[in-house]
Amino acid sequence: MAKIWNTSVLIFILFILPFSVFGQEGDRIIKIGVTGNEKIDTGFILNNIKTKEQEPYDLDKLRDDLKNIYRTGFFSDVQIDVKTDEKGKIVTFIVIERPTVRGVYITGNKKIKTADLSGKIKIKAGSVLNTEKIKESLDEIKKHYANQGYYAAKVSYDIDYQEGYEANVRIYIEEPEKAYVRRITFTGNKVFKENKLKDYMKTKEKGIFSWFTGSGILDEDSLEDDRKNIEAFYSDNGYIKAKVGVPEIKLSEDQKSLTLTIPVDEGNLYRIGKIDFTGDVLFSKEEFFKNIKSRTGNIFRSSIYHGDMLSINDMYQDKGYAFCEVSPLTTIEEEDLKVNITYNISKGQEIFINRINLLGNTKTKDKVIRRELTFAEGDRFSAKNIKDSKKWLTNTTYFKDTDFKIIKTEEPDKVNIDLTVEERPTGSISLGVGYSTLEKMILSGVISQDNFLGTGRRVSLSAAFSSISQQFQFSFYEPYIFDKRMGAGFSLFNYTRIFDTYDYKKKGGGLSLSKPLTEDREIRGSVRYRLEATDVTNIDDTASTYIKEQEGTRTTSSMTFALSKMSIDNIMNPSKGENAEVALEIAGGPFSGDNYFVRATAFYGRYIPAGFWDSTFFVKGTIGTIRPYGGKKVPIYENFFVGGLYTIRGFKYGEAGPKDSTGVVVGGKHALYFNTEWIFPIYKPAGIKGVLFYDAGGAFDDSDGFMIKKGYMKATAGFGIRWFSPMGPLRIEVGFNLFPKGDERRNVFDFSIGTQY
Repeated sequence: MAKIWNTSVLIFILFILPFSVFGQEGDRIIKIGVTGNEKIDTGFILNNIKTKEQEPYDLDKLRDDLKNIYRTGFFSDVQIDVKTDEKGKIVTFIVIERPTVRGVYITGNKKIKTADLSGKIKIKAGSVLNTEKIKESLDEIKKHYANQGYYAAKVSYDIDYQEGYEANVRIYIEEPEKAYVRRITFTGNKVFKENKLKDYMKTKEKGIFSWFTGSGILDEDSLEDDRKNIEAFYSDNGYIKAKVGVPEIKLSEDQKSLTLTIPVDEGNLYRIGKIDFTGDVLFSKEEFFKNIKSRTGNIFRSSIYHGDMLSINDMYQDKGYAFCEVSPLTTIEEEDLKVNITYNISKGQEIFINRINLLGNTKTKDKVIRRELTFAEGDRFSAKNIKDSKKWLTNTTYFKDTDFKIIKTEEPDKVNIDLTVEERPTGSISLGVGYSTLEKMILSGVISQDNFLGTGRRVSLSAAFSSISQQFQFSFYEPYIFDKRMGAGFSLFNYTRIFDTYDYKKKGGGLSLSKPLTEDREIRGSVRYRLEATDVTNIDDTASTYIKEQEGTRTTSSMTFALSKMSIDNIMNPSKGENAEVALEIAGGPFSGDNYFVRATAFYGRYIPAGFWDSTFFVKGTIGTIRPYGGKKVPIYENFFVGGLYTIRGFKYGEAGPKDSTGVVVGGKHALYFNTEWIFPIYKPAGIKGVLFYDAGGAFDDSDGFMIKKGYMKATAGFGIRWFSPMGPLRIEVGFNLFPKGDERRNVFDFSIGTQY
């Protein structure tokens, strides 16, 4: 029985096997084809499918192939046709091509140029029509309108099918009125007021000067930066877990104004707990705390925290450990709301400078660069020396930028310094037209070269003409005479000035010699010699006796000895530092000449960061006195003339000082005045600044010297605008006489453009 069963099974298998083999053969794909394509090559379509001929028929795989063909974007529809014959499956992909874009047309736009919108369109003439890209284009156009202040712009499209299977795409725009940000509010803020938080936003409410500054325009990218900046502000004030949510933007019913509501979760205030130092500790805690600002119990400030890390790094780098690593670790005590700080220090190896390579200087000679460096080959590495060198190179004004790179060598304790400089144009030929309320129209011309032949020498020839003055001057300055850290220069000049009742002409020249007296070069000593002949002419018949006594030509030969200090961080845009000088000038006597006098002057000015709104305070005091000797008199043109844009604003030139019997300013033998300013940004991108000022002082001519009598001192206050405009430095200031007497002016408007201020 078993044998019969086994034989029956074997016969059944042998009978079924041919049919099974035939069934598997019929499920194979014997041919793949494409139909419906006219412009798109068949080979391109087949390259986007994974199914191959002579492979088993796989419906899932074919579905993926259909999707891949559709994703190419060239077809509006893709289908699969499958036929079966005795040899297998015949698969045909049936495609419907999208039309070709003949042209893209924009209509309805009047406030934004078509050229500006064309760059936002994702489809171009000649490309395959793709509705998804058209929709992306509409979104980009809406975003562009929104960034220009048109938040309710409506953008739609239409497809106009043409003969030859082509299509025109027409984009229609309905432009709204421009909408401005009128109000920015916050919710959840309890510690800081709205106005404080707004200071850290690029997005501003529409103001009086919106037409110029662009305030009131909402940019979505800027709004995201605003969120981060506000969070950073909170973190820098101890609220390290503060979160700023997504602003709610509400458009008014008339579609002309926007209101932003920004949610804030301030969190808790955290203070500094323990401060510790681990790893390669080379300094005592007392030395560390002299260089860092964080203290236990103080509010945790992220900027100070990161600044302390850099300070510790500098301490080690100044000891030669160029590759020191400082890894700060923080732990938070939630119950006590404290942040514990541990600075983990890995000093690395002591490093020395192998070579200094200069790159980028095509004009400036190598020695001109090297003499400004405070380190040399073979010296121990010092971060301070590199910072000081960068500062001195910048102050030469020869370079736009300087970059120091530390390059490792095959010797582990030595590095090369690659110093790359980007030279700025140091020569200029300029003709200018300026204006000031004192001199009216000013025509000027300057030919100068601040880096003559790449040697660092400065040469200048200038001329200026106005309604009351003429000036010609030639000057030359060598900053390193005989390759020593000592500057020398000379100048020649011819100057004419017209006053109400007399004129004077000056011609002469001067020599100077100066030398830094400290290693940081901030304090300098200088000696200056002046020789000039002055001719007082054209004296009016109505002039006072004092002025008539000035008639004639006199020579002045004098020596000036001065001690100065300059530590301003940026000469063009100062924010901190000092500028001071004490000088003594002796004329006549051993130096010959007609005029015998001794003049002592001193001034001290300081820029102080205000700590808010990127603004700066500036205070300056100036004092001077001149005394004759040898039985001579001080000539009128050597007196102190106080009043005007550069001394006491609110008075015209010399009017804050003595006048003669006819009311003409004659200057004083003494001067004492003070200037106080608050300088703040108005529009940072253009460098426009505002200033509020208070001036006090005057010139006087009293036998008691600086025992100033009542009424001698003047006081003014006012405001102004400063801008380095394309036409030159511009200065507009209005000063008000706080205590006017008699016929004194109540206010003076000063305007100057084209001259330095």
